[in-house]
Amino acid sequence: MSTNLDESTSITMPKGTLLVLFEYLARSYDSWKKAGEASDEASFALQPPDAGERKALWRLEGEIERMLPEIFSADYPQLIAEWKQHLVSH
Repeated sequence: MSTNLDESTSITMPKGTLLVLFEYLARSYDSWKKAGEASDEASFALQPPDAGERKALWRLEGEIERMLPEIFSADYPQLIAEWKQHLVSH
């Protein structure tokens, strides 16, 4: 299965769920930045999620699963490797 790496898709989620996800990611980034690790080469550690953040992440995972049939492709590992390389190079 081949896919266009620049193809767009949309996920619809409750605004509150997205706000929780945004805050979680922003908090993790702020913690990483304060630790002096704000370069692309440094490892990035997400903060342990609380119960609300964990549920928001599970909902995001479920929406992604519903939107992307590639998840069930036999060449899924290869697709992930290609997409990661594409993200790093752009």
